[in-house]
Amino acid sequence: MKIPDRDFDYLFPQAKANPAELRGYVWKVIADPTRKDDEPGMFYGRLFRIIDIRLNRDEKSTWPEGIIFENVTSGCRLTYQDGLLMNLTNSKVIQKKPRVRDRSRRSVCRSDIKGKPMTIKPNPISSNSQMRRFVLIRVEDLTGVSGTGEVAEGTVFSSGLAVIRWLREPYAMGVYQTLDDVISVHGHEGRTQLQFID
Repeated sequence: MKIPDRDFDYLFPQAKANPAELRGYVWKVIADPTRKDDEPGMFYGRLFRIIDIRLNRDEKSTWPEGIIFENVTSGCRLTYQDGLLMNLTNSKVIQKKPRVRDRSRRSVCRSDIKGKPMTIKPNPISSNSQMRRFVLIRVEDLTGVSGTGEVAEGTVFSSGLAVIRWLREPYAMGVYQTLDDVISVHGHEGRTQLQFID
């Protein structure tokens, strides 16, 4: 007797992604030269992002010589030797990030704008309205970072500019050009609702 193919994945619990991994904290310190005897040291066991580890072009390393980072998902290992970041998997030096100069994004020279009127974005809120306060209420938390319920408070100004402040650590703030920008970034396809207080 042959059992027909069916999807039985729902019977087995799926591994949930670690919130730290979702934010890029995947490089764990497995060897810390600052560690002495039973003391944990400054970095041992902590997670870092590659942007925290890899240096900019003009930066000098502040990491201790011999520190070893391991990627928790791939197992790749990095270390600092003689001030250079090295991949222990293939013993190659990882180059510093190059300085990026994108001349197409340069601001307009002042001589180019003389005599031209400034363009003003249309005001999405009428000019006689005042600023309004609101809260973001998360119905479902997909990432496991911010939780559910009231997760942020904010204000939309009469110009349309919106500012939000998160109510959980690290209590970050964000500034957005419009309320629509707030909703498009943090709305999570309707899983977060915006409710005006006044």
